[in-house]
Amino acid sequence: MIFINNTSYNGITEITSFIENLRENIKTKANIDRISCLIESLNQNTKMVIIIWVLGSTIIGSFFIYFVVAYKGFLVGYTISAIIASLGIKGGSIFVFSYLLFPNIIFLPSIFVLAESGIKVYLRIIKNNVNIKTELVRHFIIMLIVLFFSCIASIIEAYFSTSLLLFLKNFI
Repeated sequence: MIFINNTSYNGITEITSFIENLRENIKTKANIDRISCLIESLNQNTKMVIIIWVLGSTIIGSFFIYFVVAYKGFLVGYTISAIIASLGIKGGSIFVFSYLLFPNIIFLPSIFVLAESGIKVYLRIIKNNVNIKTELVRHFIIMLIVLFFSCIASIIEAYFSTSLLLFLKNFI
């Protein structure tokens, strides 16, 4: 029996079943619908960027940025541990390396930069030594840059990572 953090038996069964079905789908299909994968990835990444930007643009929301970043970190960590626990160290590591590593190398640091920008907006406004409008414009420009990098991460996930996953499907 595998253990994934403190997940219940039913939860572990559902996660393992989902990952095994995903594994079988990857092994039996020659193609993955990259367009729908790209759209889904763009949707998720854009939502995360906009949430952090909105929270960073408000004084009260700056406090919640920490929770959003921690949530994203938890999701990535839990996903990695669930995949490795379900597929084993060899197959799970190959899956994680081929599909999750490359887009997250770009997306996660971008999110950290945006979160840091939002926290700086809050701190500079509190000190009252800057123009609020200038700080919000700077934060907006950083958000646009991060949005650009999140689009690149989505393209990498949809095209490069899926191709690599299909190439390595016999080792998973």
